[in-house]
Amino acid sequence: MGTDLARPPRWYWLVSGLALVWMLFGLLSLIMDPMTSEAALEEMSEAQRHLYEARPGWIFALYALAIFTGLGGSLGLLFRKAWAVGVFAVSLVAVIIQFVYVLFVLDAIGLLGPAEALPFPLVIFAIGALLLWLSVHARKQGWID
Repeated sequence: MGTDLARPPRWYWLVSGLALVWMLFGLLSLIMDPMTSEAALEEMSEAQRHLYEARPGWIFALYALAIFTGLGGSLGLLFRKAWAVGVFAVSLVAVIIQFVYVLFVLDAIGLLGPAEALPFPLVIFAIGALLLWLSVHARKQGWID
């Protein structure tokens, strides 16, 4: 089955490997998040602390879903599996819901200002969208099945 696949270019392997590393950093962040110490909370601004403490549990669950499906999608790319498309789509939807809630419902933009609240979510969204695009492109090119 896998022998009929077209050979992906070298950049595909580089991007797929970087995606895996990115998701592993996300996993590390997910693990460390609930371990935030009181000292670390005290170093946060009042607005940052409020946002950290106001997050409902389901937001953390979406965070975990986004990371684990992104990790799965990255592995799917490396193993050349077409299901990477679906798991990257789930990951991106989880990212969007999570950040829409934090930015607009919890009002991170109003509390922190756009310059502090937007860059990291936009980078995460952009990487998620690019990985979804890559998986769709790879399937169209016959690099994954």
